[in-house]
Amino acid sequence: MRGDEMRILLVEDEPALQELWADVLRERGYVVDLAGTLSEAKDCFAAQVYDLVITEWRLPDGDGCVVADWAAALGGKAVVTSGYLSYMPGGMALGHETLMKPVRLSDLVAVVEGLIGKGLADDASAPWGR
Repeated sequence: MRGDEMRILLVEDEPALQELWADVLRERGYVVDLAGTLSEAKDCFAAQVYDLVITEWRLPDGDGCVVADWAAALGGKAVVTSGYLSYMPGGMALGHETLMKPVRLSDLVAVVEGLIGKGLADDASAPWGR
C-alpha cells in the first residue's frame, strides 16, 4: 500500500448501500474500510487512522455522531448521513458535513473530494460521474 493513499471508514448498517458506496469510493482510488455498527467502528479506530469517516446517524447500537466526533478528535474529517435529518438536533451534525439520504453518488463523491481531495484513481468517466 502506498503511503499517499487516503483512507475512509464507511459506517453504514444497510449492507447494499454500504457495498455500493464502498465500490464507488474504491473506484475513485480511496482505501475504504467498512463497519456496520458503533462497536465495529470503535474497533476500526483502534487499528487505523482515517482521513475521513462517513457514518450513518442512526446506527443499531448508537449515535453515528459519536463516530464523527472520534474522527475529528483524531484529526480526521467526517460526514454524517441520514434519511431522518429533520429529527437530528438542528437538522445537522454540528461540526461535520451532513448528507440527506437518499444520496446521489455524484454528491457523495463531490463531498468526499471537497473534504480530502481526489483519490489516486480519479476516473471522471465513471458511469455515475459528475
